[in-house]
Amino acid sequence: MPIITLTTDYGLKDHYIGTLKGAIYQELENVQIVDVTHKISPFNIIEAAYILKNSYASFPKGTVHIIDVDSELSVDNKHTAFHLDDHYFVCPDNGIISLITNDIKPKKIVEINLHKRLEANTTAQQIFVKTACHISRGGSLDIVGNSLREFKHLQQIQPHVNDARNKIVGSVIYIDNYGNVISNISKKLFQEVGKGRPFELQIRKFTFNRVYKNYNDIVNYTLPKAKRQDDGRRLLLFNSANYLEIALYRSNLTTVGGASTLLGLDYQEPVTINFL
Repeated sequence: MPIITLTTDYGLKDHYIGTLKGAIYQELENVQIVDVTHKISPFNIIEAAYILKNSYASFPKGTVHIIDVDSELSVDNKHTAFHLDDHYFVCPDNGIISLITNDIKPKKIVEINLHKRLEANTTAQQIFVKTACHISRGGSLDIVGNSLREFKHLQQIQPHVNDARNKIVGSVIYIDNYGNVISNISKKLFQEVGKGRPFELQIRKFTFNRVYKNYNDIVNYTLPKAKRQDDGRRLLLFNSANYLEIALYRSNLTTVGGASTLLGLDYQEPVTINFL
């Protein structure tokens, strides 16, 4: 059974998710639909790309991924489909492609031209559904669009390394459900530039000089449980996607807060690492 995943900024209040799934089932009854998330911040393509880049490989090869974030068709925002790492993606050409394809280059990208064959008021959602279902049936990308050689690049969100190779300047690209703050500095880049040297990470007024392997490595288990005061302590680690993360131990945004709220850290906050 083919699989189509959905990643959108629709939220959970409105009927938009239901109409999207209904449209897919009208086109293709024998399909499994998986919600990756519908809680992308409105129009936040960097957030959407981060989630897809770190989740798509968990699905079987041949899965089709619809990314409906900032997708209204315009001269500056084409609709595209591409084949990458034995998966298919249907999304707008608003920079998402460049963020997902940093490490692996797509085999093929097309600019979707179904709009010319459908009614003038066809929505982006309808175009994405028809494209995804066509691919799920085994259809070729060449049927739904023309080959695209160039696509939008968002270079400004890539971390910068200075000429002396002793400083990385990155930024916050995602804040998760626990309030953990994820930067765009990968473990690979950190190790390549750092070469095992000591470091200082600066974000706002806070300084870190140690990377923990796990969240609970910050706990002093030699103390009796009643004397431990580790909840809420700041720590730095590489998360499951191997990006550098600033966190608070056992944080909870609905009660005690998290790194984003208690440290006052927000999206696009500068993160600077100096190697000593």
